[in-house]
Amino acid sequence: MADVKAELGMDAVILHTKRYRKGGFLGYKSKEIVEVTAAIEDTAKKVRRTPVLPKPAEPVLPSVMPRSVLSQYKTTGLDTATAAPAAPLEAFGAAVPMPAPAAAPAPAAEPVRPRIIKADQQVLPEFSPMVQPAAPEPEAAAGVEQEKIQKLEAELAQMKDMLTRVMSQDVPEESVVTLRQALKEQEVDEEILKDMVGRMSTGVILADKSSPEAQDALEKYLKKAIRISEGITLENGRPKIAALIGATGVGKTTTLAKVAARFVLEQGVSVALITADTYRISAVEQLKTYSDIIGLPLDIVYSPEELKKAIRKHRNKQLILIDTAGRSQYNEYQMQELNELLSVDASIEKHLVMSSTTKNRDAADILERFSICSPDCVLFTKTDETSSVGLILNLLYKKKIALSYLTNGQSVPDDIVPASAEKLAEILLR
Repeated sequence: MADVKAELGMDAVILHTKRYRKGGFLGYKSKEIVEVTAAIEDTAKKVRRTPVLPKPAEPVLPSVMPRSVLSQYKTTGLDTATAAPAAPLEAFGAAVPMPAPAAAPAPAAEPVRPRIIKADQQVLPEFSPMVQPAAPEPEAAAGVEQEKIQKLEAELAQMKDMLTRVMSQDVPEESVVTLRQALKEQEVDEEILKDMVGRMSTGVILADKSSPEAQDALEKYLKKAIRISEGITLENGRPKIAALIGATGVGKTTTLAKVAARFVLEQGVSVALITADTYRISAVEQLKTYSDIIGLPLDIVYSPEELKKAIRKHRNKQLILIDTAGRSQYNEYQMQELNELLSVDASIEKHLVMSSTTKNRDAADILERFSICSPDCVLFTKTDETSSVGLILNLLYKKKIALSYLTNGQSVPDDIVPASAEKLAEILLR
C-alpha cells in the first residue's frame, strides 16, 4: 500500500488484490505474486462531461519486489487533472501480469486524454474532406475575373461621381444654353455658325443666350451678315406703291391689312387698297371687311390694264397697297401672269411673303421661282407658329435679299413689326 501511494499519490485507492504463484517445478520453489489494481479517487470530479476511457492501467507490483524492478512496471502515467475516474474493474480491463524480470518493458503509449466539451458547444460528427471539382484553366479564369472586376469598378466610379454631384448641390443648377447652342436649336445652318465663330470671341459665342452680351453680339453680327430694309418707307412728292406676292396660304391679305392699319392709325397716312386676288371667293370679302373697318378705299382689278388705271386713280394717296392672288411656284403660267401684272409700273416695290413654317429647301425654291418677278424684299409671317426660325437667317444669309417685316399672329394691326436686327435676334434667342 505504501508503494502504491508513493507511486500514485495519497489519493490512490486500491480497487482489487489478487494473489497467485508463478515459476518452480510443480509448485516447488515457486514465487508468490500479488497483483494490485488501483486508481485515483478524485479525478472523476474534475471531468464534467462524458470521459473518454483511457488505456487500461498496468498493474502495480507489491512492495516485496525490488524497487528497481517495480520502477519498470508503473501504472499508466495519468496526472490528477486528466486521469480517468474510479470505475469498476471491468471498465479498465483485466489486470496484466508482470513479465519476467529479464524482459524489457514495451514503451508506454501516449495517454488518451478525455475531451472536455462545453455546455453550449454542439458536437458535430467528423467528415472526411470532400473532393473539390477541378478548377478552370488559370489563364481563362483570370481573364474572366479581370473583366468582371473592371466592369464593377467602372459602375462604382459612375455611381460615386453621380452621388458626389447630388450631395454637393442642394438644388441642381439649370443647364446654361450658350449662344451657339441656341442658334443650333433654331436650325441655323452650320456654315453660318462657323462664320459667326470666326467673327466673335470664344467667350461670347459660349455665353449664356439670355445674357446682354449674347444679345448684343448677335445683333452686331446680323447687321453685317444680312440685309434689313426696316419695312415700307414713304416717298416725297409721289405715292409709295407696294405689292405683296407669294405662295398660297402664307397670309398675304391679313398682312396687307396690318400694314395699312399701322400707317393709318399710327402715322395718319392716306392709304388706298387694290386687290387682284379674284381667284379666292372670300379674298375680296375679307379685304373689303378690313377696308370698311379702317375706312379705306378698295379697288378690284382683273388685268394689268385695270391695275394701271387704279394706280392712276389713287395718285393723290401717300401709300397704295396691292394684294395679289397666291401662286404656286411650280406653275409657270401663273408666275408669268403675275409678272405681267406687276410690270405695269416700275415703281412697284414687291414684298415676297413667306411663312416661317416653310422648310429650308422649299423656302429656297420659292425664292428662286419668284425671282421672275424680281422681289425687292422678303416678309416672314407666322413666326409664332414654329419652334425654329433659323430658316429666316439661312435664307437671308445665302440669297442676300432684304428683310422687311415680321409677323407673329392674326391680330390686326398689332401682330406685325418692321424688321430689325434687334427683333430678329430676339426671336432667334427666345
